[in-house]
Amino acid sequence: MNARRFAVILALVIVPAGRSAPAAKSKAEDDVPYKSAKVGDFATYKIATKVAGSSVAGVMTQTISAKSDKEMTVKTAAKMTANGMDIPVPEQESTIDLTKPFDPIKSGILGQGGAAGAAPMVEKLKEGKEKLTVAGKEYEATWTTYKLQMNGGGQQLEAEVKVWTSPKFSFYMLKTEMSAAIGGMKMEMAMELTEVGTKGK
Repeated sequence: MNARRFAVILALVIVPAGRSAPAAKSKAEDDVPYKSAKVGDFATYKIATKVAGSSVAGVMTQTISAKSDKEMTVKTAAKMTANGMDIPVPEQESTIDLTKPFDPIKSGILGQGGAAGAAPMVEKLKEGKEKLTVAGKEYEATWTTYKLQMNGGGQQLEAEVKVWTSPKFSFYMLKTEMSAAIGGMKMEMAMELTEVGTKGK
């Protein structure tokens, strides 16, 4: 598979995976992600992907680049490597309205859409709670499973996604697992929080 096609696939997968978390159900500050976040705060995730017989490893970092009382800007950058070759993944930027109940599907916490601005169709399946330890910290997490469909860049994506989230964590998403079919190929992806901090500190 050539690098350009792989980049399109990664853009389709990484963006909707992070957007498939459920909307917050309360306007209380403790239940709304990003309220306590500051400019320079970041969250880094490790990514492991298998597609078309190839394994791809990478990292993705979300950084808060601007914030006011009403809105906040989040930049997302990813670096992926396959067979010793770097795979370009376009940087994403999204604006989140802090005056409204948080809905990551509409807000696009990992960008405004996939390739060509495609928006995913998400169907919620099941939900539960469990303790989850990531980045050296234990969270009371909510896990939710979904069916996800989208079309962008000439690629059709159909997937089953499981997302672990916590409103106590500023960036909301803790872990994601995805099984997908895209462009006639089967794909597995896992994404997990590995580091949080503030740039410059």
